[in-house]
Amino acid sequence: PQQVRVLSINNSLIYYNDQDAVFNDIAQQMGTDAQWTKRTLLGKPLSAHWSEGDGLAEDGTPGAKMMVRSQPWSHIILQEQSSLPRTDAETFRNNVKQWVDYIRDYCPNPNAVIILPVNWAYSGDWENYTTFNKTFVANYLDVAREMGVTLCPVGVAYQDVYDREGADGALTWFQDDRHPTLKATYMAAAMEYGLIYGIDPATITGTPAGMTDDEAIAMRGY
Repeated sequence: PQQVRVLSINNSLIYYNDQDAVFNDIAQQMGTDAQWTKRTLLGKPLSAHWSEGDGLAEDGTPGAKMMVRSQPWSHIILQEQSSLPRTDAETFRNNVKQWVDYIRDYCPNPNAVIILPVNWAYSGDWENYTTFNKTFVANYLDVAREMGVTLCPVGVAYQDVYDREGADGALTWFQDDRHPTLKATYMAAAMEYGLIYGIDPATITGTPAGMTDDEAIAMRGY
């Protein structure tokens, strides 16, 4: 679409470093009409967003369901809690399904592209890191194939840096045991932008504040 309007129903994995704002900055640098809006519940799974109800949340802001209904979003990102897609595949599946069904029934654009960013294993658990990331990918693929949604393979890049640079390199992507540093957030935002626009993220231009040109180039490469 000429106008890209993204809604993310998310937790801290997107909230940290404001991945939505980083994406919007990329769009501005690239001269495209794109805007990402987020609805965040820190530390919560998709089911917590569901339980907020149909209208305003307890804090007086629009809940996720209300936001889905608010405009004809071109893309809706469903960000699951960090470990749940690996540790409880059935709950993950059910959480995604109820949101997919709701979006199809109630979003003013019933053809909104639904995107699931693939999560990644925690830092420090290096003995299980590759195995856990393989489980993430397998479980996300199962859900995507069943429900006809799109994957943004963020977790694959986390595995890629581990394969290339080891734990020392991978650690530079972690602010703590699970949350991204700014450069990892930028990598994910560039990946989402490339996915939405069908371009190689390596062709994105510009460097966000707080990063060097070399870091930005490397992240777009991943």
